[in-house]
Amino acid sequence: MEISAALIKELKEKTGAGIVDCKQVLTETKGDVNKAVEILRKKGLSKADKKAGRAANEGTVTLKTEGKRGLVVKVNCETDFVAKTEDFKKFASDVTELIFGKGYKFSSEFPTDVEDLRKNVIAKLGENILVSDWKFIEAKGELYPYIHRDKFSVKVAMIADFSISKKDGETEELMKNIAMQITAMNPIAVDVSSIPADKLSQVKAEFEEEARQSGKPEKIIENIVKGKLEKYYDEVVLLEQAFILDEEKKVKQIIEDFVKNKGIDFKVNSFVRVSL
Repeated sequence: MEISAALIKELKEKTGAGIVDCKQVLTETKGDVNKAVEILRKKGLSKADKKAGRAANEGTVTLKTEGKRGLVVKVNCETDFVAKTEDFKKFASDVTELIFGKGYKFSSEFPTDVEDLRKNVIAKLGENILVSDWKFIEAKGELYPYIHRDKFSVKVAMIADFSISKKDGETEELMKNIAMQITAMNPIAVDVSSIPADKLSQVKAEFEEEARQSGKPEKIIENIVKGKLEKYYDEVVLLEQAFILDEEKKVKQIIEDFVKNKGIDFKVNSFVRVSL
């Protein structure tokens, strides 16, 4: 059977496979495009397995909000060339919609439909593609999404949950500034009480071990650990961080001043953040 250029073009557009592969499979299926797509898909899944383990440090991050729910997703590829392609951007968008719609929790073992989508795009783009992380947020108040991009792609995505008693231009400005703070300074918690207990225990144990190696008395060790913890909070706790637009004040002071001066309740409930 003669395989027309139109059939080859159709199959190439559907699968992203090379012209030679398209012609070969169409010959094998006697021009049946649907069968050809399935054969190439299976070959693509095999190709994806071969690319597993290859470093994938480029990519993008995406986000989606709808009502009280929000999602941030990190998608990696091997090169910035592929990260700029429409096929990669479409995959990032599609996988975000899929995860959001199904409500999947992040795991190293991907759901079947996410994994199929991933392997299909690997077959098309020829690079290892990873959905490296995703996080959901459920709002108590109002979600505020924020992204930071360079010239070609989004590098950081975050969604914060704010409770506010009145929304106006000044409130919006503060929400944006807090979002910029989270994006730039990468805190791990809103306040000290919301640091995960296992993380805090680990950090405290490390500080105690460092202090004991100095050979100082136990009472002094306690003070050393206390000082180290306070410095740690200043670095990783949002409300304890120096405000990026006024480093003489902590974030919590900026919020307290705003509430006092404007008579508007303002609280950061939680946030999620991913970055390349």
